[in-house]
Amino acid sequence: MTSLRERLVGRIRADGPLTFAQYMEAALFDEAAGFYARGPGIGQGGHFATAAMAHPAFAAAVVAEAAATWEGLGRPAGFRVTEVGPGTGGLARRVADGLAARGVGCELVLVERSAGLAARQREALAGLRARWVRHPGELAPAPGFLYANEVLDALPVRLLAWPDEVLIEAGSDGRLVEARAPADPAVQRLLLDSLPEPRAGARYAVRPALGPLVQALAGSVAAGRLLLVDYGGTGAEVHDGRRPPVRTYIGGQPGGDPLQAPGSQDITADVDFGQLERAAGAAGVATERLEPQAEWLARHGVAVGPAEGRTEADWALAGLLDERLPFVVWTGRR
Repeated sequence: MTSLRERLVGRIRADGPLTFAQYMEAALFDEAAGFYARGPGIGQGGHFATAAMAHPAFAAAVVAEAAATWEGLGRPAGFRVTEVGPGTGGLARRVADGLAARGVGCELVLVERSAGLAARQREALAGLRARWVRHPGELAPAPGFLYANEVLDALPVRLLAWPDEVLIEAGSDGRLVEARAPADPAVQRLLLDSLPEPRAGARYAVRPALGPLVQALAGSVAAGRLLLVDYGGTGAEVHDGRRPPVRTYIGGQPGGDPLQAPGSQDITADVDFGQLERAAGAAGVATERLEPQAEWLARHGVAVGPAEGRTEADWALAGLLDERLPFVVWTGRR
């Protein structure tokens, strides 16, 4: 069987070098051999577990936000709650149960591009009425609440070695290797909008796909709120060089070279929330809040007691409240 690396090498030799975004897209989302198609990459026993999996308090905060949106809109008919990138479906299940307990009448929609993950989600949500779509652009506008947890970091990035772009070539020995070429001015502009004076030779990751995705997310919400949680910051916070622009993880631990064994490890990059705010504004969504995850949870009354006598769940909750974590919660309203 031809490996994903071999297929990518053949593609490069036939059509020319790939951008890092094209490579990352294949490494993560190839339906046959991408990271998200290769089994239990998410959740207990997988390569990574998100904050939402660690403690039900996260779901309770999402439920509170969704219920407040429903109430604020006057409890409209046709209210829709949408999760983008539901992973194992565990968060969606907790949110659905929490909304039902509060008497919130809504349609539950899950946006999932991976057929394998959608199957896992259907098992997790057995007995609930829910609808799946592959892209938010498939949804007609409706009043609602849309949320996504650690989804934006998996959006493919273009990789710059300022002022050039890093491309992916095929070496003579069949390995995937880096090459450099003049960067597209539009790609450079994405960085310059956040970091007016990049350092020569420094490496930066930018997301051309973020704007179109935010446009599609906003277009699915006729009135209501959007809540996006991820790790990152704004402007120089993301691009200051303290964290590598692209990182890999495998088995819950830092991985190796992102070009090594494509499909075997997660590839991720911090989210530039400044770019997100600009894209949201262009889509008619006003930024309501931008706050650390710990502050967001605390605002919803989430707290943990002293270390003595803590349960495993309490320790997980303490991790969510660690202000040193670079997790950010963005809330927008339209």
